[in-house]
Amino acid sequence: MGESLGERIRHLRGRQNLSQKQLASQLNISNVQLSRYESGDRTPDPEVIARIARFFDVSTDYLLGLQDQLHNASSNKVKEQQLIQAIKKIDGLEPFIHSIIEHPHQFKKIEQIWAIIKDET
Repeated sequence: MGESLGERIRHLRGRQNLSQKQLASQLNISNVQLSRYESGDRTPDPEVIARIARFFDVSTDYLLGLQDQLHNASSNKVKEQQLIQAIKKIDGLEPFIHSIIEHPHQFKKIEQIWAIIKDET
């Protein structure tokens, strides 16, 4: 442990190659607010902490430094396997499956795309 909330936000933002402006827009907060959170000058309210956690698919405990594990690995693996099995049932999506396997860091985006596909069928 040891990382502050701001350091963890900055780390997560960096992992996704997002600028402060891009992340602030996604979170519906100002760039100045995000900058203050990352620098430790301000602490986000609980609702904003929850939005940040949802956006990065991490627990609020991780953001607050109460746990070091970024993701619950076994839970994510189960979700990935369920998604892969569902996609395998649709003809012509073999390349999509390979993209999941070859680029696991893209899983959240792929999961969002799958939700759209599922809703349209």
